[in-house]
Amino acid sequence: MNESNCRRVLIVGGGAGGLAAAAAAGAAGAQVTILEKANRVGKKLLRTGNGRCNLSNLHLSPEGYNRPDFVSPLLSKTDCGALLEYFSCLGLWTVADGEGRVYPRSDTAASVLDVLRLECARRGVKELCSVEVTAIRPRGGGLAVDTRENGVFTADRVVVAAGGGTALLRSLGHRLIPFSPALCPLRTETSPIRGLSGLRLKCRAALRRDGRTIHSEAGEILFRDFGVSGILALNLSRFAQKGDVLSLDLIPEMPEEELRARLDLRKAPDREESDLLTGIFHRRVAEALFRSAGADSGALARRIKDYPIVVEGPGDVQNAQVTRGGAAVDDFDPLTLESRLYPGLYAVGEALDVDGPCGGYNLHWAFASGLAAGRSAGA
Repeated sequence: MNESNCRRVLIVGGGAGGLAAAAAAGAAGAQVTILEKANRVGKKLLRTGNGRCNLSNLHLSPEGYNRPDFVSPLLSKTDCGALLEYFSCLGLWTVADGEGRVYPRSDTAASVLDVLRLECARRGVKELCSVEVTAIRPRGGGLAVDTRENGVFTADRVVVAAGGGTALLRSLGHRLIPFSPALCPLRTETSPIRGLSGLRLKCRAALRRDGRTIHSEAGEILFRDFGVSGILALNLSRFAQKGDVLSLDLIPEMPEEELRARLDLRKAPDREESDLLTGIFHRRVAEALFRSAGADSGALARRIKDYPIVVEGPGDVQNAQVTRGGAAVDDFDPLTLESRLYPGLYAVGEALDVDGPCGGYNLHWAFASGLAAGRSAGA
């Protein structure tokens, strides 16, 4: 096909979703250009999973996402197996850990970025970096993309893969759900966690709001000076609001009555009350429990099953793994990610109001949505 007759596709953003979209559109025969604000593509991808890139999960399910009905049709076509087969065809070897999290066999995110860039290069995709897009608007039968210092680009189709926080779709009539950081530590009141910084504890945590449980999940929590972190806290951050109560069940495998009975059995005339929790918890955790409940076995059992900490807000937002919010999904086709308002306009990844928990869910969505949009835009 003569290049002048090729469909022209612009990809706004060179992250995980943008690179996948560019590779797919190029494979479909389109003339593709990536416009990336940073000085190179894939910079955030290199940081994912602490540099290891947890790109999917063997147990991936639509129910893990905040918009399960919207993501379900696409994930049924591009499930974990299908995505790994795609990457295998690009030359990437992958392995899964005991919890189903999938990583490149090299254990480095650079391998994922390298195979995507090689595929883009094979498909003739152009990378233009240090280009800041300021607006997208209709122009003739296509779309115009305005930039801050690089003039105007025109294309038949545009894929918005600019990540969380982008407002580019608002001027085209798309409703935006307010953005907020997610998968980040939680800042909490500090008196209940005094002296616990650096300790990890397996527990079940519940977020409570106005007496109702908003979300509950088991896992490992990490206490910090400012609040709580670890995968459990990061997942809870997707639901937490200021003023919520984070209730920790420190021995979730045992009901309260049994716990109280077993604590009673540990009492003895020659045993110090301060030793009641010795052999059960780390010394610093025991001290925090005694501060909160005293040495009465009944009060201790209640506090062990319900250790309350008030949430004050997100913590360390600069290092949040994803952003909640984005363009409302009702205005996009769930299989192609094409806008229902402007034919030829697509949005993928965090540009849409879709997010999931830790463990490969968000990168899988970025790749899967990018591939679907790219194939449709390039066809």
